Amino acid sequence: MKNKIVNISLILSLLFFTPSCNLFPEPEEPDYQAELGVLLPGTQYMLAYFNGTDYGRFKLIWMQQLAGVRGVHLNVDRYNLQPDHLQEVWDVYYKSIFPNFQLMFSHADKIDSKAYRGISRIMLALSLGQMTDAWGDIPYSSALNYITGFWPSYDGQGDIYQEILSLLDSGILDLAEALSGNGIKPGPGQDLYYGGDLNKWIRAANAVKLRYELRIAHRINNYEMLINNISSGNLFTGNHDDLEYHFIGNQGNPYHYYDNIVRNTRMGKYLVDKLKQTNDPRLGVFVRRSTHNNEYVGSAPAEANFNASFIGATVAAEKAPIYLLTYAEQKFIEAEVYYRAGQQTFADQAFEQAVKASLQKYGVSNAEWENQHATIDNVSLEQIISAKYVALFLNPEVWSDYRRTGFPQLVPYQIPPEEGQTPQIPRRFIYPTNETLYNSNHMPANVTIFSRMWWDISE
Repeated sequence: MKNKIVNISLILSLLFFTPSCNLFPEPEEPDYQAELGVLLPGTQYMLAYFNGTDYGRFKLIWMQQLAGVRGVHLNVDRYNLQPDHLQEVWDVYYKSIFPNFQLMFSHADKIDSKAYRGISRIMLALSLGQMTDAWGDIPYSSALNYITGFWPSYDGQGDIYQEILSLLDSGILDLAEALSGNGIKPGPGQDLYYGGDLNKWIRAANAVKLRYELRIAHRINNYEMLINNISSGNLFTGNHDDLEYHFIGNQGNPYHYYDNIVRNTRMGKYLVDKLKQTNDPRLGVFVRRSTHNNEYVGSAPAEANFNASFIGATVAAEKAPIYLLTYAEQKFIEAEVYYRAGQQTFADQAFEQAVKASLQKYGVSNAEWENQHATIDNVSLEQIISAKYVALFLNPEVWSDYRRTGFPQLVPYQIPPEEGQTPQIPRRFIYPTNETLYNSNHMPANVTIFSRMWWDISE
């Protein structure tokens, strides 16, 4: 990964954890509000940026939205993920992102800012979900040990999920109280997602809840809590509510960097072919024409086709936003939940709204295509998840959908028979190098990229 970005992450980490004190006999009280005004946007940037780096790209390669053509990415495309490939992102979360949230909680309490605390809780819940969905059991209750010189123990994924829901509920309560009070609130310069709009944060928290409740529902085969939460409302109402990050100043979208500097990846053949076969109006947005033959071309797993297309220039522009959770995703969740609950009419309606929201998001339309691919009677689970796979382009959430449902029906890389492994799509990350070398007493044993985690059970 780009050395400049690594250095930025380390600098941010050092900045955020320098104690707010001095050595004079009468130290001044720290300016907690000012520190929060640095902590929040810095952490929001890291959370968005690293979702567009290898942490997200490895998953998208396995999901065949992207394809590795050389270097580490080709190895990942061949299911040869190594512990050292994952060390950096693990360190960013555990030595910067997670501790930053704890510091924000403390500062928010000192100035009685329920707004800052509520936003931080929601973002921590989202971050925990991202990490546990990749690794399963992870450190949480003792995670701060990393910055105090000790190795932490691991929490079970089921417990992590309960903590995610608890954080979201507490965050929503904080923000509801902040809306009715006069406490300190972040403004547009401090909150780079919603500009301090607490109502949007509440809607986002409820949408995030649906995402992670979907995992729990899959585990226990009970979707009633999602039906209740959908019915209670206060969710995203349109694309304008999307949880997304727009890069500012000298910041840049990582997909722009990977496509224009590193160039280790190309578009995946499965997705490109699917867009072409259905004449999807998003094709030209998602995919750049190949400079080799001016066609839309994808690279199959482990094919290493250097003539395949890059990501569309608009989506991979230097200032293109990173989408963490969208209205379209929410509507696809609603469609799936209604389908599973036997409420087919509602499922059909939510599905249509989801597909059309995605097209609107990318500024394309085609009435004939929409009549065929969005307005569907008796939509099936496969149609819901397959359409969601396209709509959530570059969002690693598609990997979790695949593990839950088996859709879309991807053909895995055909591992050579002599390696003794049945061809299958990887289902999790392995633990990074330092955990393997130094924290093995706590780290779950015998984990491979094909091991299932707590919520990943067969239907």
